[in-house]
Amino acid sequence: MKAINSLFKTYRKHFDQHHQPIVMRSQVCLIRNFLEFKFSDFATDDEKRKILNFAKICTRKLKNFKTSFDLTALTPAERLALQEYEMIGKKLLTNHAWSEVICGSKVRAAVTINGGDHLRICVIHSGLQLKKSLEKASTIDDEIDGGDYAFLPDIGYLTSRPCSLGTGMRAAVFMHLPGLVLTEQIQYLTNAVQQIGIGINNVYGDSSRILGHVFKISNQQTLGIKESEEIRRLGDVVKTVMEQENMARTSFLEQNRILFRDRIGRMYGVLCSCYTLTSDDALEILSWMRFAVDLGIFDVKYRPGIDRLMVEIQPGNLALRCDQILTEEEQDRKRAIIVHTFFKQMGEPRFTD
Repeated sequence: MKAINSLFKTYRKHFDQHHQPIVMRSQVCLIRNFLEFKFSDFATDDEKRKILNFAKICTRKLKNFKTSFDLTALTPAERLALQEYEMIGKKLLTNHAWSEVICGSKVRAAVTINGGDHLRICVIHSGLQLKKSLEKASTIDDEIDGGDYAFLPDIGYLTSRPCSLGTGMRAAVFMHLPGLVLTEQIQYLTNAVQQIGIGINNVYGDSSRILGHVFKISNQQTLGIKESEEIRRLGDVVKTVMEQENMARTSFLEQNRILFRDRIGRMYGVLCSCYTLTSDDALEILSWMRFAVDLGIFDVKYRPGIDRLMVEIQPGNLALRCDQILTEEEQDRKRAIIVHTFFKQMGEPRFTD
């Protein structure tokens, strides 16, 4: 589909803005439900159809939101690519009847209809820009015209999940934390931030394995607090984590400088010569290459490209690039070709003693 390919081309450009060594991107989502309808999770297909039609009327005046997709009409690969770009949740990959996503053309933003709640307004900016993301999400919320939200003065916005009740805001910062992982401090950090109502999760791994060193730091408190206060609190935590990560990197390199350089050199060789490359191996190696960029081993101008690759090597994006569903073996081969092309232009690692 030309429209969705054009959209992703625009989103790729956003990676080049405000890229930072540790903070990758900021995300703010606002959850809203219309008073006169059941939550989408509990609605029948006929009720979801009415919610969709009503929401489309309410969102038709949104500025710079001219691209919309009926999720049922998209291919599985297209839906997966949207999820890989964080425009829709994983739930909508399979449960997408009477659901639609309206995407912004000026910023990386989307309004999802019937994704569990009636509306999910999501805005993403590169770097640490929580305040800017909240302001944009709030502007979109204000532009939605028609219908009263489910809201109680003593509680706030009513949502299908208790964890969003109140502000209805889910804010997150995605951070690259190889130092804290390699010095085995990440679990201590996780326990510490959870004590103050902040969550931390490995983006690409699971409970048994940390993969890619990318973590999502997010708010857990939505009741009894203003959106701006929670954004400020989350931002303060992120800045503390940045300080801890910088210290951990220094500690790791002081003790493992030769080992680190050897690993970077070997991984660079793999990226430039491998015939196939699995998703897990690619994410792990790309994380090390990003770490090397931060340390000046490669030019800093390549950091945004590495961030883009972390998305573009995933199955949905690979399928769209090839305009067909790929077998796992074909994905591994295509992934290897993509990283070859990118890393050969970077040149060999520059080690200075």
